[in-house]
Amino acid sequence: MKKKLGIILGIILIVSILIGGKKYMDKKAVEKSYQDGIELIQNYVTDYLVKNYEGIEKIEWQGVGVEWRNSDIFGASILGNYVNSNVHVYISKDSYFTMEFRLSDETEYDDDLKKYVLYEYDGAPVLNPSNMDVSVATGIHNAIYAYSDNPDVKKLKVNEREKRVLERVKKNSQGSPVAEIIYNLEIHELTY
Repeated sequence: MKKKLGIILGIILIVSILIGGKKYMDKKAVEKSYQDGIELIQNYVTDYLVKNYEGIEKIEWQGVGVEWRNSDIFGASILGNYVNSNVHVYISKDSYFTMEFRLSDETEYDDDLKKYVLYEYDGAPVLNPSNMDVSVATGIHNAIYAYSDNPDVKKLKVNEREKRVLERVKKNSQGSPVAEIIYNLEIHELTY
């Protein structure tokens, strides 16, 4: 009797390990897919900033943030999770602005290729110079001014010196060729 119980418990343990291992491997495959998609975004944004904006000392990516929305039954899902990557664009050692890019906004999953590709809307890529310029302007504005319900009221979040430093980032065809670039594709759980 003890031998049968030992065999049954052994089978249950092996099945549990196999199921857990499968879920773990599925999650790692999903994470790799997210990293590949975010890498597309990081490469495009970094390249655009370095070639088109002067005054940038460093571009530092903050990894791949994921808010897991998995099913307990089905495990990891490539779709349905909130995935983003923030970038800090430094103008000086202490002054930077932040831009956020969402995987679902800038890329789409191509089922035929089994990977993320840059998203196109009406035949044009969403990541384009016009949208990038708006993102830069918004990032600088948000670093300088506090939120206000009244758009005519502009309350500074920084002092005048820091404001001038942040405003040094200008569109220029010479760009910032000596900017330090730090890529980061590490997965981290988003917390709110």
